[in-house]
Amino acid sequence: MRKMLTILSIATTLTLASGTTFADQATLDALQEAGIELSPELVTKVMTAEGEDAIAAAVASVVSSIAAAMPTDQAAAAVQSAVAAVVASNPAAAVSITAAAAAATKVASQPVLAAAVALGATQSAPQLSRAIANAAKKAAPEAAAFIDIAVSNAVISAKLSKNKPGQPSINVIVNSPNDGKNIVINPPSKDDNLASPN
Repeated sequence: MRKMLTILSIATTLTLASGTTFADQATLDALQEAGIELSPELVTKVMTAEGEDAIAAAVASVVSSIAAAMPTDQAAAAVQSAVAAVVASNPAAAVSITAAAAAATKVASQPVLAAAVALGATQSAPQLSRAIANAAKKAAPEAAAFIDIAVSNAVISAKLSKNKPGQPSINVIVNSPNDGKNIVINPPSKDDNLASPN
């Protein structure tokens, strides 16, 4: 009986350890696939991150590194890509990743990057948009207006991407002045000829 418990304990430990390794590797792979260049120190930090909080801290370090190395406009694009990639590989950690990464942008004195963090996280986990926005605004309150806009845009984009490529689902509803009925205007499809006759 004792031997069986020892074997089960070892098997459980190995399973948990390999799961963490796979999660860490997934985070590293996601960052590399997003085109984020990492220093050897950052690779080590990402690979040794165990658990949601450690992964969030590793992503915050990546965001800080990006913010320090690039002009703000380039950094915003890189931060957005990095956060979107990591959240896509760790969707359950979206809120903690957002909070840590947005806090890192505040420390870097680039609060506008908090909006890029929120945008990237919401792109990969739109179902958590409200929690993501709240976490980002709590971490970087000076960027609240930008965060709200970024999250709204990401949610709209996510809704549009669920449809057929080239065919958004947003319909414009207009009240007809003549009979009070609603008129639904569907967006044109990519096959419609929208060229001007002139």
